[in-house]
Amino acid sequence: MTTRSTVGALASVMILATATAHAGHARTQMNFDPVPVGKKAPDFAAFTPEGKKVMLSQFKGKVVILDFWATWCGPCQISMPGLEKIYQQVNDKNVVVLSLNTWDKEPDFKAWVAKNSGSTYHFNFVRDPAEGDHAGIRKASIAKRLYKVVGIPTMYIIDKNGNVAGSTIGAGNDAEIVKILGKIGVSAVLP
Repeated sequence: MTTRSTVGALASVMILATATAHAGHARTQMNFDPVPVGKKAPDFAAFTPEGKKVMLSQFKGKVVILDFWATWCGPCQISMPGLEKIYQQVNDKNVVVLSLNTWDKEPDFKAWVAKNSGSTYHFNFVRDPAEGDHAGIRKASIAKRLYKVVGIPTMYIIDKNGNVAGSTIGAGNDAEIVKILGKIGVSAVLP
């Protein structure tokens, strides 16, 4: 192994370890006050890369893993492979992943989805119509305005009746997602 590849491998391990170590503390460090378990998940309209309107309420009767993310967010990119592995286990159990791009720019979203959707990731990608990443946009976004998101990635698991079953913030939460799914009758194992 060359020095360059050793340094690269060590850097990758350190980034992953840091993201994982902080994931459990993120909820308290960032003062995340999620939509409470048992409450109706707020409905919203988001848009596919092609501009088609998608409403959360369209998925009533299915379990929804709602993933708030951005193209520029390193921890979001770290969490997606685990989410894909979970999705592959549950997509035939009436479960959908609605991956909602937020605090981002539409061209960046479209380019990222064109590169990754259908090849690396097989779930639904939509974008928040509040475009950009500054305080005013964040305040107007679906993530902040309706779901109280303070940092990404943030995921909500929504049951078949449209109620919040649980939420996570940060990368490295595959075990918590599997646990929440199990509580609402969807079995999966850690990837």
